[in-house]
Amino acid sequence: MGLYRRKGSRFWWMSFTVGDERRFQSTKTSSKEIATKIWKKREGEIALGLFKIGWPGERMTFAELCDEFRSSHSSTLSVNSQRNHRMFSKNLRQFFGDRNLIEIHQRMVEEYRDYRRRQPSQRNPKITVKGATVNREMEYLQCMFQFAVTRKYIAESPAAGVRHFDERRERPAKRMLSVEEEQRIFEAAPPYLRVAIILLVQTGGRTYSEGLSLRWDQVDLENLVIQLAGELKTSDSAQPVPLTRQVCELLREWKNEQGQQSPFLFPSPCDSNKPIGSVKKAWRTTLKRAGVSYFPIYNLRHVFCTRLSWVAPDAVVQRAMRHSSPETKRVYQLGLVHQVREHMERANDKAYQGRDSLHLRDSVSAEECGEKMEACN
Repeated sequence: MGLYRRKGSRFWWMSFTVGDERRFQSTKTSSKEIATKIWKKREGEIALGLFKIGWPGERMTFAELCDEFRSSHSSTLSVNSQRNHRMFSKNLRQFFGDRNLIEIHQRMVEEYRDYRRRQPSQRNPKITVKGATVNREMEYLQCMFQFAVTRKYIAESPAAGVRHFDERRERPAKRMLSVEEEQRIFEAAPPYLRVAIILLVQTGGRTYSEGLSLRWDQVDLENLVIQLAGELKTSDSAQPVPLTRQVCELLREWKNEQGQQSPFLFPSPCDSNKPIGSVKKAWRTTLKRAGVSYFPIYNLRHVFCTRLSWVAPDAVVQRAMRHSSPETKRVYQLGLVHQVREHMERANDKAYQGRDSLHLRDSVSAEECGEKMEACN
């Protein structure tokens, strides 16, 4: 180690050895006295093992990044999001382990994606993990690596550019619910699920956060509104939800039947002080009894949006769905094929004014056809 002058430079330079590598660095000063102090400080850092070179990602492990990301980022999110992040982090740690960040590359991320897709589902070991689940984990992983890039732990994210699975292939086809099917489902459902179905169809609420987890103190039966509170998806979701008289009468009857046993509209059968956790099994059983092909109960929100859009302008539909943008309505509308066909028929009636205009063959009489055939022979 030592100080020296470089040709063409007005600064003092110092040389030092880290491990087995000799390195050279400018002190950024023309004063030999100050340069000597910088050199002595560097000498002490090397002796104490405090001097490091290269990207911090060469020394930081993936597990350390997980802990830092969760404490810095995930702690600001909702309880449900934090629970999901803990689950994502657990799966990612099992694969990447204690590898240093600099060792993780794009091919390794792709291997994790394919590995997770082949794993059996925890709920049903007979099937593999859905592509949508893997995509959520990949998005979480990308956020983690982008966090590391921002803090200059690594130069670039190895998850950037990794393709996700096409979730649309796995999702059940969206279908419109007819009134006749709705009645059959209603008759096949247990009492609590009947109330939930009508509530969701008549309000368009999200299944759990705005439906099955509601408390009675949020329901204003006098003013016919529901005041949502707690952890909502967006700020627009906090707007009051109007109730129809049909729903209010049903809720009054349901409240009288329940008595004062629980603060929740749909209490858990195990603990009346908690809302019901899930209705997936009851919903699937109800559809089977009703003879209706399976669709997620969340699709009742789509049914509400579609029916309201038949009679209300976009501004009203947006307010009823509590969407931030009117364009979101397009995702929830069902049965547009039938509406397009109906309007095409109207366009044909107006254009052709009742005339038969489209035929496979020319409209000629049978005698003329016979004469043409004889002429050809």
